[in-house]
Amino acid sequence: MTDTPTSPRGRSPRSPRAGLRSRALSLLTVLGTVLAAFLVVPPPAAHAAGNGEWSVDPYVPPGGDQNNRRYFFLNGSAGDTINDTVVITNSSERPMTFKVFGADAFNTPRDGAFSVRRIDDPQKGIGAWLRVAPGQDTVTLQPKTRIAVPFGIAIPANARPGDHIGGILALNTEPVGQQQDGQVRVDLKMQVGARIYLKVDGPTLPAMEVRDVRVERDAGIGEFFGSGAATIHYTVVNRGNVIVRPHLELKVSGLFGRTLLTRTSDPRNPLEIFPGESVELVQKWGGAPRLDRVDVDVKAVSEQDGVTLSDKAGTAYTAVPWPALLTLALLLIAGGVAWQLLRNRKGGGGTGDDKAENNGPDAPAGDDAAPGHDGTGKDAPETNAPAADGSPGSDAGTGATADDATREIVPVPKAGDETADPAGVPR
Repeated sequence: MTDTPTSPRGRSPRSPRAGLRSRALSLLTVLGTVLAAFLVVPPPAAHAAGNGEWSVDPYVPPGGDQNNRRYFFLNGSAGDTINDTVVITNSSERPMTFKVFGADAFNTPRDGAFSVRRIDDPQKGIGAWLRVAPGQDTVTLQPKTRIAVPFGIAIPANARPGDHIGGILALNTEPVGQQQDGQVRVDLKMQVGARIYLKVDGPTLPAMEVRDVRVERDAGIGEFFGSGAATIHYTVVNRGNVIVRPHLELKVSGLFGRTLLTRTSDPRNPLEIFPGESVELVQKWGGAPRLDRVDVDVKAVSEQDGVTLSDKAGTAYTAVPWPALLTLALLLIAGGVAWQLLRNRKGGGGTGDDKAENNGPDAPAGDDAAPGHDGTGKDAPETNAPAADGSPGSDAGTGATADDATREIVPVPKAGDETADPAGVPR
């Protein structure tokens, strides 16, 4: 019996074929580990877009940092085709099927937020130029897995120079709910995407405008009593072919230049306005004056491609609590009318008709009627007795006129009366 030589550790020496088999197994193990790291590991800490169940990120080679490539920043000339890869990750506990497509981006009109078109919306820019690799526009992912999807962007020969903004999205085909739209119930589906910033070579023209500054004061019961609530609206328009990121300054002044309100945008989170888009911004103002002359000024400044853009606009108004003033006027008028009615009731017996005052004695009726009356109620011709001094209409020696209330009335003698002289003066 022949003993087999042993190694110092008591093992039999390996044959050349066994060593080759071991090295091949080690290589397969390493490849399997790399593949598992790509397909099975949870999503990276930073994502261009995600909702906790799935995410969409630009492709980063193994060992790279996803934070260094959160979005797609691409550059090309008209007529070029740019190729890249997106990674879709299913972080949920169930299989998920996605539609993969490109879409145009736009600013939401009210606050300027980044948004993208839906899969059925018309596309004009990146959404029309982007094509996913054949057979991968619909993908199904098992739980805790991810997949790399190549795509290309074919820039048309007549593409406008400057910035074009869009995204590549993964739409979950499983509805998350329903919404009533008239008589039809519509399935609600969620989509998540990664942003694409594409710059097409050529001349750039940055341009920006501020317009439509207006103030809306509280129109509710608060305004009736002079509320200080107000809202300032203004619009910023990008009239150029590149993105503008304006720094915004809002200043409100009162009478004699008093500063009532100042606001500036946060430089750490600048507003991005895409070419051709307009954004209406809103500033709440809780301390608006109730009575003042108010000037509102908005200024926008943007540094773009070495060019400083600046524009401003404003408005003015007079703050007057008209409803309260009108109510006060009506109350004053009503109070005056009520006081007059009460005064009339206390002084005139409530009839309001004043009788003519008669200061003289009542005239006797019949033959004893006062001179100037015939006793029938009709006025008789007036007869003036001659005065003693021969001047008609006056008392002798007094100079008083015949209209005085104290004059002596002398009856005119009848014809044939022997006690009267021809002058009509009693003896």
